[in-house]
Amino acid sequence: MTMEICKNINTGQVFVHLDAQDNNQALMITPQGIVKALEYDLFREPVEVEDADALEKGEINATQYKIYNQYRQN
Repeated sequence: MTMEICKNINTGQVFVHLDAQDNNQALMITPQGIVKALEYDLFREPVEVEDADALEKGEINATQYKIYNQYRQN
């Protein structure tokens, strides 16, 4: 399966992009595993990656992977 990830412009941390929201925001999974609506302006463009590859390469962490899979099942 594929997922979209984005890097925070200021910190370089990778967030998992879930859905676009109103008001120029997106639903994202933070590196701490929290699902939050955050402003697109804080991030580089989303990039599509294979979810297992992103975990294997260390682009996302195990918590983000777990939350992403739970979200996808709903």
